[in-house]
Amino acid sequence: MHRRRGRTSPSVEREEVEKNLRYLEENEEQEGNNQKDDNNDEEEDEDVLRAMTVEGIRDRMQQMRQDVLEQVNEQWNEMLSDVLQRLEANVSGSGSGNKIFEDTDKYVDRRKSQKEGILSDKRFQPRNSLLTDLFKIKHFRTIYNIFVVILIILFINTAVCDIVDTGSTHLGVRTIMLGFGKFPTVINIWLLMKGSTFALYIIFSFWASQRSTLPAKTLPRKILDYGCLALFILYQAAFIALPVKAILAEDLPPVSSLVVLMEQVRLLMKTHAFVRSTAPKMMLEESQKLQKTQKSQVDISGSSKCPGFSKFLYFMFAPTLVYRDSYPRTQQINWRKVIWNYTEVVLVVFYVAFVFERFLVPDFRQFGEHPLEPRALILSIFSTMMPGILVFLCGFYCLLHSWMNGSAELLRFADRMFYKDWWNSTSYDAYYRTWNVVVHDWLYTYIYKDMYEIVTPRNKVLSTFTVFAVSAIFHEYILAFAFRFFYPVMLLMFGGIGLVLVFLTRKHDKAGGNIFVWLTLCIGSGVLLSLYSMEYYARINCPPYQDSFLDLFLPRSWTCHRL
Repeated sequence: MHRRRGRTSPSVEREEVEKNLRYLEENEEQEGNNQKDDNNDEEEDEDVLRAMTVEGIRDRMQQMRQDVLEQVNEQWNEMLSDVLQRLEANVSGSGSGNKIFEDTDKYVDRRKSQKEGILSDKRFQPRNSLLTDLFKIKHFRTIYNIFVVILIILFINTAVCDIVDTGSTHLGVRTIMLGFGKFPTVINIWLLMKGSTFALYIIFSFWASQRSTLPAKTLPRKILDYGCLALFILYQAAFIALPVKAILAEDLPPVSSLVVLMEQVRLLMKTHAFVRSTAPKMMLEESQKLQKTQKSQVDISGSSKCPGFSKFLYFMFAPTLVYRDSYPRTQQINWRKVIWNYTEVVLVVFYVAFVFERFLVPDFRQFGEHPLEPRALILSIFSTMMPGILVFLCGFYCLLHSWMNGSAELLRFADRMFYKDWWNSTSYDAYYRTWNVVVHDWLYTYIYKDMYEIVTPRNKVLSTFTVFAVSAIFHEYILAFAFRFFYPVMLLMFGGIGLVLVFLTRKHDKAGGNIFVWLTLCIGSGVLLSLYSMEYYARINCPPYQDSFLDLFLPRSWTCHRL
């Protein structure tokens, strides 16, 4: 059979039908996709319109705000990074080759002990005072310049007010002359106190040389030891009583009395530090030599050497209260720094005189002529907060920075960490440890360590309480004999409230803690300055009590007034 030409087979027709069907399906899918795209375009247009509404604009503004904050934060971080780099960079020292924060260990002043139950010791090393390093950065130097401007304003204010009121001006000189009156007598008392410390060294040297000549654990040696110990205690008692008697007999003004009493306490702490540090070390060395002699059957005992007089003399003038046979020294004296530091001391004295003349004396010199009202007392305390904190800062800068750095430069004393960054303290525990490192080192070395290691083994609470008690008593002792009355405001605030705040704020480590510290410092300075000023002028304007002894302890400012 022959097939008809031009006719396709069924399989080919089936393939063509399936092909057409697929083509139709693809066209339908394409049209569906095109429709979806059109719908998406319409949705995008709606989104754009929605973005133009109030909510969209608000979202855009928030995003812009976030972007701006991020840029500011980045710039702030860059600035802080630049400051830290400057702190870590090398700076020219005063001959000691110091670098600012050269290592993380630089401002650590304790050397850990390897023995259990023994606390760490003071470590001396070459370093600048913190403000000395910070003032090399222009941002911190500006703060110093602000205080200089305030001094200039106070100077002009004092001059103008004096000229308007009296037609003449004294620029704080009268206040300084009244406060530092009879200063030649102060020099004479100081010379006698300093001379007595040299006599103490002679007696101590005699004890050291004679002790080694006596057999160990014998009655003559015990008599010598206990006799010299009793003599040392009598010396300390006389060293406290005689200068006070001279102050009262000569009737020294308050500031001159403060100078004598502060120098008296300083020398008392130094002599105690010398004997306490040297005597046990000499006795231990002698005991070790004796043990070696007994083991080797050879006499190598010898006498333990007393530190030379030059070491003792240097310690008596060095700006530290912890004794060492040697200290890190600088290579030479920078006389320019010496002159400028002592010039700053004089300028700060005038600064404080201006503050007293402008803010304190006018408000308190007539105190006692009118009844004391609670309203007046509250206003007085709050009005003296700013002058009080200003006097506090001036006292810190004058004594712990300018005077100490001037003395350190003059004596080539290289370790000048007389304070730490107490202004950053977030707790009173940190504040008391950092604001006066010189006194804190003495209290820690000779009071806290002895209490913790010997008297009350490992009792931190009792050791801390003893430190605060000793410090508060001597603070109140200085103020009581300087102003001639016992008004235990400092004793209660420092030894009472201050001790409580140490335990209450010990774990505070946030910015709120620093605000609290500064707020309480301002309030405390206002309370101290206000109450002591009231009592001082009440002693001038009010008649004394009939009993002269009770008159020293009973506040006149509470009861006295003139109608």
